Amino acid sequence: MNNVVALRRSPKLEQPEHLSAIVVAGSGGAAATTTCLGLATALRLGTDAQVAAIDGTFGGGNLLDRVGVEPIDPARAIRRLGSRMAVSSAGAVVVGHGDATAPALVDSLLADRRLARIHDVGTALRSRRLAPLLEAGAAIVIVAPPRSEPLARMRAGLDWLLGTYGRGVLARTVVSISHQMPHRLVDPAPIREHLAPRVAGFVEVPFDASLARPGTVDHRRLSGASIDAWTDVLDALGRIEAGRRDTGGHQAGAGEPA
Repeated sequence: MNNVVALRRSPKLEQPEHLSAIVVAGSGGAAATTTCLGLATALRLGTDAQVAAIDGTFGGGNLLDRVGVEPIDPARAIRRLGSRMAVSSAGAVVVGHGDATAPALVDSLLADRRLARIHDVGTALRSRRLAPLLEAGAAIVIVAPPRSEPLARMRAGLDWLLGTYGRGVLARTVVSISHQMPHRLVDPAPIREHLAPRVAGFVEVPFDASLARPGTVDHRRLSGASIDAWTDVLDALGRIEAGRRDTGGHQAGAGEPA
């Protein structure tokens, strides 16, 4: 679509086309797919930038079915990605799942077209296929619902990141707590108090009934509170990029989540 007007506040990203981020689920059903969609939508609405939401899950994902509402203009299509490209209601490019295409290659192909890239990688944080993106310094958004077991698995994911990539990885990691029910089962306040000083951002995304419905997601049905929260995540990603520029591409760690 080409009729998108930026009605929300602009996220604080000076160069959106340089954004490469992965959205990781702390557990199954953590809302990584809707977070990927939400970030792409908020960036598109807030800046009118060209952005891609990419299904980087392994074994199959439903991002394309969930948010691809119309075919992509053939002039914008990338031959290597074949029929796995569509456009969301907000005008973001959606790239469907493909086991045969490495995430780093997809990222590179889209970067050449000057698109911001947001990858939904599901629970595959430890996959070797994902390693090139992480080693290249992609920002990380780790998502969990406010329930005890998923939060514990998210903590295990953070510990793995620290053990594999060192303390500096926290400086490019944003924690997003996705509320999937209208009432709270666990109070995230103690988790926020513990993690917020150590990671690049800590954001709670409120319950949005439109995301709980089956079928295609239309951005016009999303709540303003959800889009504002995803914009907060983008602001944190913008701070990561700004920190890289200020330090010549290297960042010091902020401490462990112990």
